[in-house]
Amino acid sequence: MPKVNGYELVCPVCGCKNFEKRSSLLNSRGMTFLGLDWTNQGAINYICESCGYIFWFIDDGREYIEKHLNEMQNTSERVDIDDEMSKAEDDECPICFSKLDKNEKECMNCGYVLPKD
Repeated sequence: MPKVNGYELVCPVCGCKNFEKRSSLLNSRGMTFLGLDWTNQGAINYICESCGYIFWFIDDGREYIEKHLNEMQNTSERVDIDDEMSKAEDDECPICFSKLDKNEKECMNCGYVLPKD
């Protein structure tokens, strides 16, 4: 069940909570004409597995999370994991809910330093 900025996604059409995650380029005519499609900004799509409804997000809450983490670092406070954040699965980042590799020491998506087990 995906979360964006800590909020659980629910399909507004059918109420399903299962989504497939994909990335898409937001192509522009000018960059396509010049053959520079790869320089366009990307978006993250969540596609409902039940009805096919598509959510589009410019990022997965990364900007919000980076801003929050920078503010926390500037005040030299540590990010505390509250009840909402603690609902992440064992293989997910507790901040942005990105899937993590077992050997990673920090989240590649938001930069959160994982606690040592």
